[in-house]
Amino acid sequence: MKVQQRVRVAMSVSVPGIAALKRIELYMRQNPDLTIASLFALATTIAVPVSPEQLVGSINAPLLATLFCLMAIIAGFRRGGVLTYAYGRLFSGAVSARRLVQFFVFSCFFFSMAVTNDVSLIIFVPLAIAVLSAAGMEDQLLFVLTFQTIAANMGSILTPIGNPQNLFIYSYYQMNLAEFLRITGPLTAFSGLLLWAVTYYIPKTAVSVPDGEAPTMGRRKGLVFALLFGVCILAVLRLITPLVMFLIVCPALVLADRRVFRDVDYKLLLLFIFLFIGVGNIGRLPIMTAGPAQLLQGHEFMLSLLLSQVLSNVPTVVLLAPYTDAARELLLGVNVGGLGTIIASMASIISFKAYLGTAHCRPLRYLAFFTAANVVFLAAVLAMESVFI
Repeated sequence: MKVQQRVRVAMSVSVPGIAALKRIELYMRQNPDLTIASLFALATTIAVPVSPEQLVGSINAPLLATLFCLMAIIAGFRRGGVLTYAYGRLFSGAVSARRLVQFFVFSCFFFSMAVTNDVSLIIFVPLAIAVLSAAGMEDQLLFVLTFQTIAANMGSILTPIGNPQNLFIYSYYQMNLAEFLRITGPLTAFSGLLLWAVTYYIPKTAVSVPDGEAPTMGRRKGLVFALLFGVCILAVLRLITPLVMFLIVCPALVLADRRVFRDVDYKLLLLFIFLFIGVGNIGRLPIMTAGPAQLLQGHEFMLSLLLSQVLSNVPTVVLLAPYTDAARELLLGVNVGGLGTIIASMASIISFKAYLGTAHCRPLRYLAFFTAANVVFLAAVLAMESVFI
């Protein structure tokens, strides 16, 4: 009798445990990107001696705070029907499919120069998905999101505030703006021409974008969200600190519409955390800290480009800068290095996660096409290497 009671107790304890494990297994299968990133972070943490302070230091908290606030604000505009109404007014009636694609690609290209590649993708990728889906162009989503990402990464090259690696180099080497633009201008212009040529793959077929319904968000509330968006841009432009932005935006959103916090892509933020930890750990490997000093001299461009493929371009520039005075080659190397793998530029993860949320998404096909398009674009840029370097 006592044995039977023990068995029942054991089963009552184990069944909930088994159910929890099954839920975890299901979640991992449904989110393979998050699973891979978490295993990557765990494996590198075990392999590389690292302190808790170093782990926390690997996480780019200002970037995460900015993305969190922007996603919440964009969610508010979406809830209020503002984005749907805006694209309906902008593309009312028949419009060329090519013109539609060019708008979204070059919106990312030019906006990234002022508000960073991450922010431009946060704004325009969801809008592109909504518009193209409404226009019956779902078959073009993979193409458009890939080249939106390339456009954001290449457009952001132009200015010191376009991306974090630019700001680091601009400050570290105490460059002036004219000097900086002389380095980045030709590459940015060439990238823009390439992107324009690529969009001619899209036929000029007329498509119809349905008119958006009038927004449900009132003018006063809309003004509040617009002002909060402006606060985020001030943080992006380094006119206020991300902490000040966070302390302004979050309480204001709680008062204006706390429901927006439900629509924040927390999986994306968690994915970034895991990637920051994993990449940070790899950067602490002895070969990564001792190797650059021996290999870098005269090879700054190519080494920074190659390291960016596995470390991402921001950690790469932080790792290599102390070993070289070749600011020009390093600046171009880490920026061109944003082409290639999906982690070469962390901004690329934003588009990928947005694509995973679409109907009939095919992650492996996206990754294959994204990588192939980036490699071809990278090859075209390298063919012009003598002009830039």
